[in-house]
Amino acid sequence: MKHLLLSLAIAAALPAHAQEQNMARILAQPTVKQALAYIEKNEATTHANTLAINAIPAPTFAEAARARDMAARFKAAGLADVHTDDAGNVLATYRGSGKGPTIVLAAHLDTVYPAGTDLTPHEKDGRIYAPGIADNGRSLAALLVIAQALQETKIHTEGDVLFVANVGEEGLGDLKGVKHLFSQRKDIKAFIGLEPALGVDGDPVTYIGTGSRRFKVTIHGPGGHSYEGFGLPSAIHAAGRVIARIDDIRVPTQPKVTFNVGVVQGGQSVNSISADATMLIDIRSADAPLLAKVEQQIKDAIQQGVADTNQRWNSKGITADVVLIGDRPAGQMKADAVIVNTALAAAKVQGRPALLDSPHSTDANLPMSLGIPAITMSGGGTSGGYHSEKLEWWSGHNAHTGPQNVLLTILGLAGVRDVAPPLAQ
Repeated sequence: MKHLLLSLAIAAALPAHAQEQNMARILAQPTVKQALAYIEKNEATTHANTLAINAIPAPTFAEAARARDMAARFKAAGLADVHTDDAGNVLATYRGSGKGPTIVLAAHLDTVYPAGTDLTPHEKDGRIYAPGIADNGRSLAALLVIAQALQETKIHTEGDVLFVANVGEEGLGDLKGVKHLFSQRKDIKAFIGLEPALGVDGDPVTYIGTGSRRFKVTIHGPGGHSYEGFGLPSAIHAAGRVIARIDDIRVPTQPKVTFNVGVVQGGQSVNSISADATMLIDIRSADAPLLAKVEQQIKDAIQQGVADTNQRWNSKGITADVVLIGDRPAGQMKADAVIVNTALAAAKVQGRPALLDSPHSTDANLPMSLGIPAITMSGGGTSGGYHSEKLEWWSGHNAHTGPQNVLLTILGLAGVRDVAPPLAQ
């Protein structure tokens, strides 16, 4: 049969219905059907892998043990060129013919939970409760079963599929893993990140990346004894005024923007006037100009809180340093972008709802901000209670559908041999 290519370049010119037709052609291939069936048949193994991977602690900046485990699993799955890069990401490749685009499928290794957290799972009412099981233990297991399905059925993709188990997505990781990946690789043409389905039943597609700016504010004062030095300004008191000023800022609901003072620390003892106090501030929005505007308002509020304190105590002793500690760029795909329509078509041709999700902050933010097509998809199942040690849960009801949708989307983007290009449609 004549060797033909379905690629991103071809699909870019297609309306959504034509992409659905091409996805249906891919779905009709026997090897593709076998791969999707493999995912469903092996869901029990994927479920077990979810528990096993999640049992390995992986706080941000301490993901090495889980990374070694994923590298071993990628090798066992038969992927090529399995290695760990300088950032700590684990990379592995499913080789295509070399005539199509390189597509990244990624899931982050790290969790928000510190070392020593009890990761023992508990099942109740059909849900498994365990720190990190939804975010992102299940996604790593989904990453693995997709690799296994490709390798088992030997689907002939045109482009390479680069599997990435990346570090530093959570918290102060500041997208460390994907920032390093895209600084090193210039051949990536599309990116799919795996995360739990946040707030939507089914397997939604996230195409808007909520940006964030994070700051550490350190307030300095003279310090002193609470009795003998009374009258000297306290850094902690100044922090209170700063927080009150920030709290008075009014922001719009559409486009949505949020701010939060998440951590406050300071003081030496109950009878010491504090010489130092620190706070961590998070600001988020999918609207980059609005994000910048609110950032400036918060910086102004910090200086006003300092001035209020100095005025109250007739002093010049309080100062504040503001240091950027996190920069997750905002990004957005058009709702009718090729990568979005391809993912929606993958669901439709399987008779499933094609769902778009609300904005979220994920690894996909980074490629979006670089102009590289990127979305976030579900690793399967339903979940909730994210970032709560006692409340995070995952349920495996119809969990195989997530990886199936992702695999079909990858094939639509990477290209599959013997699928006629839709030039005449």
